[in-house]
Amino acid sequence: MDDKELGRMLRLEKVVDGAAGSHGDVSASEKNNGTVDAFSQEKTKDELLKEKHDQLKFRLKKRIRPEVFARMPEEIQDFLIEMDPTDMKEVYISTLLNLPWESEFKVPEIELMEAKTMLDNSHYAMKDVKEKVLRYMACQKYLGKNYGAVMLLAGPPGVGKTSIAVSIAKAMGRPCVKISLAGVSDALFLRGTQTVFNNAKPGRIVDALVHGKSFCPLILLDEIDKMGSSIEHGCPENVLLDILDSDRSKFVDNYLGFPLDLSNVIFIATANSLEPLSPILQDRLDIVELPPYTLVDKKEIVKGYIWPKLIREYQIEDVDLEEDAIEELIALCPEEGVRDLERICRKICESVISLYYVEGSLIKNIKAENLAKIMGPIYYR
Repeated sequence: MDDKELGRMLRLEKVVDGAAGSHGDVSASEKNNGTVDAFSQEKTKDELLKEKHDQLKFRLKKRIRPEVFARMPEEIQDFLIEMDPTDMKEVYISTLLNLPWESEFKVPEIELMEAKTMLDNSHYAMKDVKEKVLRYMACQKYLGKNYGAVMLLAGPPGVGKTSIAVSIAKAMGRPCVKISLAGVSDALFLRGTQTVFNNAKPGRIVDALVHGKSFCPLILLDEIDKMGSSIEHGCPENVLLDILDSDRSKFVDNYLGFPLDLSNVIFIATANSLEPLSPILQDRLDIVELPPYTLVDKKEIVKGYIWPKLIREYQIEDVDLEEDAIEELIALCPEEGVRDLERICRKICESVISLYYVEGSLIKNIKAENLAKIMGPIYYR
């Protein structure tokens, strides 16, 4: 046992009155003879851990299991043992125990070719994003640890920023947790509120770990260009700068009070425009701009992604959408993305099913010539 462990053990024995009482009273002569030191040095690491757990279990109202306590980093164990018992409120205990201590702390295993197939099957084009992500995955696999800068996907609405982030999480074998930052003007939203205040609660980063049930999730920071700021409550962008720092191993949430290791968390941000972002924040991000879709892109997306997905969802696999009908639909949706295009294709699926019950037969081919009938009113003509 080294001096550091011995000193920590002696400090822990002071926390509970009479911690050494079970071994009898120690006389001054015994202390001088080094009897206590000899006895202490005989204690194993497991015994020290059990002593820590027994003390913490008392404070946490006997709600923490030894295996959960053993999974906590040592500095967090020490922090909790030394914490003022009056701060150990029921809500705090619940938040503490809801953190995914029993999940894996190491990054998930990655199969690169499977990941590439997943990304290709879920999204058309986006080669710059896919290339960058696969490079990050390859380095992560080779180094055995998290790798890569924080990506910012910037582009107009409907070009697939959020959905590609979800697909990246799936390809990496990580849960995806979305944090919407639109309209957020309070720094405490991300960092949490100290327990001394009424209605104190942890920040959204801690919530993401809880909801993702992992210390290695992909956290999607959605619409960071729409964040606000407040003189009274601080600027959330400053908190974001701290979170996105290259060393994320010591993030402290105000509510919990102890450092959390976010080094295995993947962060991806989205924005419609780069203009509202400060140069400092932009410098922390690996910016990938997604251009608007062309007419050719939209046609391929409808044929290869949107329509196949919808006919499976609505169980109308026998219905074909002809190319001239697709061109008509694209003309009705001049947006830069494909959100409206998917919405109108969904309406067509609803119409096909409705016409089946009204007319008694299922339309097999949707063409430009019958598109007006399908798109028009059915029950109130």
